[in-house]
Amino acid sequence: GLHTGVKVNVCIKPAQPDTGIVFKRTDLVKNNLVYPNFMNVSSTSLNTTISNEYGTKVSTIEHLMGALFGLGIDNVLVEINNEEVPILDGSARIFIQKIKDAGIEVSNEPIKVIKIKNKVEFKNGSKSISIEPSKINLEIDFEIKYKNSLIGTQRNNVKIYEDDLSDIYDSRTFCLF
Repeated sequence: GLHTGVKVNVCIKPAQPDTGIVFKRTDLVKNNLVYPNFMNVSSTSLNTTISNEYGTKVSTIEHLMGALFGLGIDNVLVEINNEEVPILDGSARIFIQKIKDAGIEVSNEPIKVIKIKNKVEFKNGSKSISIEPSKINLEIDFEIKYKNSLIGTQRNNVKIYEDDLSDIYDSRTFCLF
């Protein structure tokens, strides 16, 4: 783990339709299931950490979650024997490769989707994020502006269901510390 320095084993297993994504801490005997949803995010300081009501946590989930989303995987059991998902090379690329190598089982069950009916926007100083309705696609248009000359201003526009996402999941985390 990048932040803990502890070795960890992760096993990603298929799950039945409507299971969702579930993290199971195999190093714990009980209260070891953690569900990655917005209500369970307990920290976003240098990584994304999720916790359950018993204090069981799993951190640095963002690269694995990005890989699962990019591959269209929404039902999976992630068994992990410690609290931090490995960052590997700092991207989602290795997760994508390993999952593709193992194979993906496609379900015939219809999936549940969230439909955005109105534009929602949040601003905090110079930072902002918004989401608005689309009948066709999930399009993400994002820009970052850093005073650091190595990063500077970067912008990308991605149509999730139409574009090749290789550049996205090959992108690596950066750190200014």
